[in-house]
Amino acid sequence: MVSYMKKSLGSLAGFGDTNLLPPEEYLSTACNSNNNGDDDIDDCTGCSNPCSEHKPYPSYLNIEMDFPILGSVKPYGRHVLIATGATDWPKKIEHEKDSFAYCLYEAESRNKSNPWKNLVTNASCVSVYSTVPNSCDVLIFPDNIVVSNVTSDKADDFYNLFLATPLPKKPVDIDFMMKDDRLDQMKIQKCPYKTLLLLCSHKKRDKRCGITAPILAQEFDHVLREKDLSENDAAVIMVSHIGGHKIAGNVICYVNEGTRGVWYGRVKTCHCRPIVEETIINGKIIKEIYRGAMDNSFENQQKRTIFKW
Repeated sequence: MVSYMKKSLGSLAGFGDTNLLPPEEYLSTACNSNNNGDDDIDDCTGCSNPCSEHKPYPSYLNIEMDFPILGSVKPYGRHVLIATGATDWPKKIEHEKDSFAYCLYEAESRNKSNPWKNLVTNASCVSVYSTVPNSCDVLIFPDNIVVSNVTSDKADDFYNLFLATPLPKKPVDIDFMMKDDRLDQMKIQKCPYKTLLLLCSHKKRDKRCGITAPILAQEFDHVLREKDLSENDAAVIMVSHIGGHKIAGNVICYVNEGTRGVWYGRVKTCHCRPIVEETIINGKIIKEIYRGAMDNSFENQQKRTIFKW
């Protein structure tokens, strides 16, 4: 009864509306062929239900399994990933004084000029390009670039240079951007990763994400190695809170040169192989676990989310 009520309330609110799916040409059809009429086989993963092959999550996590998740991504135009080398952070990264996340949020609050929202998260990747003391690397999508030597005192310049500009409709002209005097010591280069798998691991925000992410990362690593995909082919990176901890594990896939951000929820280890095969390799969407996508990820999609900022 409770399960039925949750599904009904979600549907009334607009969650689960199939009009929120990408156009049909982007949808995977592989999941539809995994069941073969067997009620004990999961439609999406092809695993037995329950699965004895893949590592399960602890039963105490209390993951919400009934409420529809399609349409549960708040709209955003850009995603900013701040390299920290950590896998967990203070409960709210924007409250960690003097951090780049804090300073960037402050800069954005002073310059509310965009008609879209920027998603800002910390990330587990280390700053491999930055050489200036107390600086960091910052990845930006859909621009598909890495900005290095970013310091907190340059947050306003960073915002105006990279986040207050129109969303790109074609690959960024890095040589042209490098001529801007406001860059100072900041440098720009193309993102070295062909695709990314971002896993929410923010345990101080919610333990469900903190526990599920390492388990997923291990399985993703296993599948990627089996497929002979290097870190440059598909990087697995932990990130801070992205919303939806009740439906952990949460995964964002950036594909198509970083211009398409695909969100999945209720991801289990059984889903890792289909995500790699269908989304990372083939660029297709698994609708059974699909939450939504970054703005402008799909052409000719009229309706993407029920949320507004």
